[in-house]
Amino acid sequence: MNHDVSAAPPLFGLVLMGGQSSRMGRDKSGIVYHQKPQREHLTDLLTPLCERVYWSVNQTQYNQLNYKYLLVDNEPKNGPLTGLLTACQTHPAAAWLVVPCDLPHLDSPTLSALLAGRNQTAVATAFRDSDHRGPEPLVSIWEPTAGPLLAQFYQTGQRSPRRFLLENGVHLLNAPGGNVFENVNER
Repeated sequence: MNHDVSAAPPLFGLVLMGGQSSRMGRDKSGIVYHQKPQREHLTDLLTPLCERVYWSVNQTQYNQLNYKYLLVDNEPKNGPLTGLLTACQTHPAAAWLVVPCDLPHLDSPTLSALLAGRNQTAVATAFRDSDHRGPEPLVSIWEPTAGPLLAQFYQTGQRSPRRFLLENGVHLLNAPGGNVFENVNER
């Protein structure tokens, strides 16, 4: 097995925040849970782990936000898969540590555990979700090999990141305890 770290792809962070926030009625990424907008808090969590942190945004956010690494999700009505697909197509040689903007309890120990358990030979590394239904697809690391497979999956009309992972060899880790995956949409 090759342990040459220089052969590892760059790891970029991706904060998924380009949805319509229709259930919340306002931009979820701007809600303050930790003395700053959630998008900035998540960026702070990802920065020590990633070479660069991108925000996956919709066109309205792109026009309103001042941040140097924005990726416009041109199809935000099709769910988070299109934000991830945009990232993979923009930087196809990178791996992506992905987090959604609507998990206010996500923390550094959880992200560090994900990174420590990463399997670069799998398409992605993810935690088992708290309901044990399968992978938690939006707190995960997606390897460069996922990009072309995601594009094919999307072209067939599929939009579920969880289904993609179930069909494409995800490396699963045990979920952290507590309410780390509690989604603000579920309150």
